[in-house]
Amino acid sequence: MIVLCVILLILLLILMIPVGVDACRDAEQRYVKLKIGPFGMTILPGGGKKKPKKEKPKPQAQPAQTGERPKRKRKLALDDLREIAQIALDMLRHIAYHLSVDRLMLHYTAASDDPYRAVLQYGRVNALLGSLTGPFHRVLRVVHEDVRTDLDFEATRPRIAARIVVTIQIWEILLIAFSDGIAALKWYSRKKREARAESGSAGKETA
Repeated sequence: MIVLCVILLILLLILMIPVGVDACRDAEQRYVKLKIGPFGMTILPGGGKKKPKKEKPKPQAQPAQTGERPKRKRKLALDDLREIAQIALDMLRHIAYHLSVDRLMLHYTAASDDPYRAVLQYGRVNALLGSLTGPFHRVLRVVHEDVRTDLDFEATRPRIAARIVVTIQIWEILLIAFSDGIAALKWYSRKKREARAESGSAGKETA
């Protein structure tokens, strides 16, 4: 019993591990890291030398085959595309619901060689951020936010410093994959049954 409880506790702790992405861009560093719990693995910039790509041998021309006609791939109808789009939108909505923005940092300094253009730039950026803040907070959960804008009349080019850390727990990934995966499998199995029924009816007609 104690061993079973320990195993269940370990599985619970594994399911609670957050995984995600940590991306940063400023004047000193630029990176994209894959986060697994407290650990991080740098994805960009990649290290090491790139291996030269091997040239693939060109496929030899095959003689034309006679006899049976090649099977035509069944094209997706408009209703099929709508169902696929609905499944994809549901998955994105579920991901956004469970996703956590642990850190959102954006420092924008408007600057230009013309002070008038710098002021216009500053106003446009603030207007854009103001219009995006509401929808962004309605869709995603932000834990720590640091968004600031500034105006620099001495610099000639704008400066941007940004960092975002998004995480999601493993159990949430499994929940999304299970719920939306079932919907996708139901759609796929239904289309397979319809294709078999159509091929069967076509075979009877030819016979």
